[in-house]
Amino acid sequence: MYILGITGPLGHDAAACLMHEGRIVAMVEEERLTRKPHSPGGQMPYLAMEYCLSHAGITLDEVDVIALSWDQSLIPDTKIKLPDYFNDVNNLFPKQKIHYRKLPRVEVVDHHLAHAASTFYFSPFETAGVLVVDGAGEDTCTTLYQGQNGRLKKLDSIHHNESLGEFYATVTEFVGFDWNDPGKTMGLASYGEAVYEFPRLMIDAKRGYHINIEHSLHMTQVENIWKREFLRLKIKPNASMRLYNPVTFRHSDHLEFAEEHKNLAASAQRALEQAYFSLARVLVERTGSRNLCLAGGVALNCVANGKLARSGIVDDLFIQPAANDAGAAIGAAAEIAVQYGYQIEKLVGPYAGPSFTNDEIIRSVEHLGLSYKWADDVAELAAESLAQGYSVGWFQGRAEYGPRALGNRSMLANPSVPGIQNHMNHNVKFRESFRPFGPSVIEEEAGDWFEHMSPSRYMLKSVNVKVDKRDKIPGVVHVDGSSRPQTVTAETNWRYYDLLQKFKAKTGLPMVLNTSFNLRGEPMVCTPYDAVRTFMTGALDVLIMEDIVLKKPQVFM
Repeated sequence: MYILGITGPLGHDAAACLMHEGRIVAMVEEERLTRKPHSPGGQMPYLAMEYCLSHAGITLDEVDVIALSWDQSLIPDTKIKLPDYFNDVNNLFPKQKIHYRKLPRVEVVDHHLAHAASTFYFSPFETAGVLVVDGAGEDTCTTLYQGQNGRLKKLDSIHHNESLGEFYATVTEFVGFDWNDPGKTMGLASYGEAVYEFPRLMIDAKRGYHINIEHSLHMTQVENIWKREFLRLKIKPNASMRLYNPVTFRHSDHLEFAEEHKNLAASAQRALEQAYFSLARVLVERTGSRNLCLAGGVALNCVANGKLARSGIVDDLFIQPAANDAGAAIGAAAEIAVQYGYQIEKLVGPYAGPSFTNDEIIRSVEHLGLSYKWADDVAELAAESLAQGYSVGWFQGRAEYGPRALGNRSMLANPSVPGIQNHMNHNVKFRESFRPFGPSVIEEEAGDWFEHMSPSRYMLKSVNVKVDKRDKIPGVVHVDGSSRPQTVTAETNWRYYDLLQKFKAKTGLPMVLNTSFNLRGEPMVCTPYDAVRTFMTGALDVLIMEDIVLKKPQVFM
């Protein structure tokens, strides 16, 4: 049985996931193919759907069920008024966009149920509390589930106007970022002090938290309420990041953050963590399980995740790599599969996107008029390049899904090189100087370098770097002494693991600096063309795509 899970056209982060009898066959976000970050404007993932079907060698006619990760019938008019276009599901699948003779059966899955399914069914747990926290689902923003006996049971939910995600997104805009860049606010928070209180946001021991905002208000009114709260605290909105250079087509790199903006970010982070911890306590009490699965956009907050993992509230924590709305495509497909009696295959790695052969890569490189070389051992070449202080674009195998680069579409550097963090931010990625980098580390050696370390294969938990190790790997240590590691095993990514082993043999370091292979404001690269363009635009020194190698003139190897 083939099930095609879809995120879109409502919301953002459109994606498609094809499952066959409980196993993920293919998954990709639409942004990787359109090159439009987060697929704004309510896009349907037509290109992602085409990729999934093509990879499986089938057409839409051979799909048994299309699973949509939104139930538009549950969306209240006070949140958003949907056009009549959405009333007929056939309108979402025009034949000029995707070919079929007869549209498969279409089933809708509640958005938060799709999120919950995307994490619990793929987790290693038999029983768990499941927490979904995001900007908003259809009419909720936070939902608590019990995962048991291979099924999910809804326990409680919180109205969408009491959204932690909306609160944090409003802070994100207020301090100067785009609303869909909460990770920047999380990074900025480490530079501030949590000096502000938000009286509307209250901890509630019975339901987790409560935000004192009328449920009848429209979402834009809710956003304005929060902005007035920040103004009441005598904080002015930051406009410095809105400066735009029409020559370079980039926002200003001369960013200015007043102490009040750093402190607002830190205060919002603290408030989020307090609510997060309270929700976790409620789930433990109501389910009797100390295992916790997280999903929803807020579950990408690795600082909160890391603190929760160390809090003692739970014994074990699982977050699947596409915790954002893209992952709801996985969850919608998985939920339908479970309803039809299939067992979901546990997650080993998130590598289900497009891949390219050496011949395909060569054709792209030659079309661009560039020279290249073959390498017999690309892991050895990458390790040697990194050991010499060069930065490497690493493009291997099937693309990972989710917003974190996990070793198949990554930019790599030597974390011990002085100034490497500033170089990668300014010259390679063209992004803000305060943004931190995380390492990819050999899993069995991570405990020697990081405190309270447990396997963290998707870069979604922040930990503290051991004090005596911080000066050895400055490139992956944030201003507060923390880091966001990805632990790597031979089982999850054998070629990347090989690279790490060879780098350790040359340097004594069991890790490399790993960041997503993209420039500021762009999606992660997907194709060889994307990779070459990014390589030529920024200051990456070496590009390795499968066994094909490109080098900049300054590289003497």
